[in-house]
Amino acid sequence: MRRGLVGQFSLEEDFEVIGEAEDGQQAIEQAAKLQPTVVLMDIELPVIDGVSATQKIKSQHPEICVLALSAFGKNDQIVGMLAAGADGYCLKSIAWPQLLDAIRLIQSGGTYLDPKIAHRLSSMLKSQPALGNTETPSKTKNLTTLSDRERDILQLISEGNSNQEIATALYLSLGTVKSYVRKILTKLSVDDRVQAAAKAVREGLI
Repeated sequence: MRRGLVGQFSLEEDFEVIGEAEDGQQAIEQAAKLQPTVVLMDIELPVIDGVSATQKIKSQHPEICVLALSAFGKNDQIVGMLAAGADGYCLKSIAWPQLLDAIRLIQSGGTYLDPKIAHRLSSMLKSQPALGNTETPSKTKNLTTLSDRERDILQLISEGNSNQEIATALYLSLGTVKSYVRKILTKLSVDDRVQAAAKAVREGLI
């Protein structure tokens, strides 16, 4: 698959492959040495798995974008990859033009979630049990500090909706949605929408 990707990227004028890795350890070393703009990361890698490799790369080089390009994966792998700091998640079945668009999106500071992954996250959120007295104080605190409207927006974020789509769905202005998103990120102590969605899944905030 790597050979196929390298061949495809060679046909694109605005892309250049500067390195390859056979396992997670090599990915960490190559990222440090070559300083790529974007890393395409699989999850099930030998030596060090993709989740751990992503966490290491993002902690040492936060400016490097990491896009998961993997099979559907288990729920804990998906959440783990996003929680590790991945800027997006694509399935290996993604069409080539969509993959290029996803890379361009995260390189420009956005995030990308495959619709099937967004649906999986949404299903995980809906299956979370209601919080009760047995929940930890930190979870309860995160839940109670979010307003009803913020929880609605967090739900839509976790389903992969853009700010404009959220604004349309909730009959709000785009500026109002952006303000809510900033407040949500601050309250959850996360840096971006993907981390917010991952935290919502882990802690059952919706």
